Amino acid sequence: MSKSRVLEAFTAALLDDDPRALYDQAPCGYLTLAPDGTVVKTNTTLRTMLRCTDDLAGTTLHELLVPSARVLVETHVMPMLRLQGAVNEVALELQCLDGTRLPALVNATAERDGGGRTTLVRMAVFDATERRRYEQELVGRAEEARAAQRAAEDAQQRLRTLVDTLQSSLVPRSLPDVPGLSVAGAYRPAGDGDQVGGDFFDVFPTDGEWWVVLGDVSGKGVDAAVVTALVRNGARALATSLPVRDRTPAHVLTQLDVLVDSHETERFCTVALLRMRRDGDRWALSYVSAGHPPLLLRPPAGPVRSVEAQNPPLGLGLRHEPGVLADGGPEQVELELCSGDMVVLHTDGFSEAPTADGLWGDRGLVETLESIAAASVPAGEVADGVADGLVAHAVQLQGGRPRDDIACLVLVAD
Repeated sequence: MSKSRVLEAFTAALLDDDPRALYDQAPCGYLTLAPDGTVVKTNTTLRTMLRCTDDLAGTTLHELLVPSARVLVETHVMPMLRLQGAVNEVALELQCLDGTRLPALVNATAERDGGGRTTLVRMAVFDATERRRYEQELVGRAEEARAAQRAAEDAQQRLRTLVDTLQSSLVPRSLPDVPGLSVAGAYRPAGDGDQVGGDFFDVFPTDGEWWVVLGDVSGKGVDAAVVTALVRNGARALATSLPVRDRTPAHVLTQLDVLVDSHETERFCTVALLRMRRDGDRWALSYVSAGHPPLLLRPPAGPVRSVEAQNPPLGLGLRHEPGVLADGGPEQVELELCSGDMVVLHTDGFSEAPTADGLWGDRGLVETLESIAAASVPAGEVADGVADGLVAHAVQLQGGRPRDDIACLVLVAD
């Protein structure tokens, strides 16, 4: 049989069906109203929806609606029918005879006489229970998603606050005033700064002396922060509490290594320690380093030179290995600072900063230091300018998202 003959047979079957049965058993409710809202006719489908077995003829539309739907019909549906002759997909709630409510979508048309007066209103009522449930589920899921987003944002903010609090305890926002010395520090955490970094520094006085500490603990996160706090606070405690004869950077470094070794962690730490004592118009410096980048020393007229004090990092357990240290303990270097001399301590986030040509390296750092230090700035602002300038340049080289933490301390003798 051809497709056209199948279509003809299907159409004929529809025409042969009982129109009353098509109306009464339609998949939606039908409702006919008089102009005053009186129910004239309903089909079985609508009565089933409303849990009603009796004929509804003679009742009013308002009796079939919940109060809020009555307001909508009066203020929206009927005025639109008078103006346009039809409304589509109006969401109404019907009042079932058993006291329950039926969410429905209603289409309505107005039948008019030759004078334009409404003679009948015909309504098709579709059960929207499943649709309402689906919409409520969507609304619920949307609210859950918003709540989850708010919770994530709150957690992120709490994390940010925690990071800032921890970081401010490891990298002070301001440094003490040191008579006869300009001191400045700068720090930039890696990436977006949402993790506690391992870089730290500190400047503090002891009896007639000043100590400077700058270090870098491997890794990120809370575990790294614990080791960072251990080394930073340990250095301060040792430098202020050891007997005067033992209060040397080399001895403090040895005790710090014992402290880190005794802490159960896989982290290690590089650190630079400076003890400074005013000697007339000069500063006497004692310097040690544990696996840290070398100290940079720049006289007023340049050039920059590197000063190394090679000792292994803290926490590797190497101080007991034969040949690692000289018989006298960690290597300690003695320096003298005159007026205008500059000392720069920095972490490896500078020299290991990636650039288009590879790593920035020690040479790139020194060249940038020379350029910034040679700029014409007031004498009292040299230290701040160099510290901020070095960090800003390192961040710029990496597109604003440094791969590693960056920290430096700049000291300029008055």
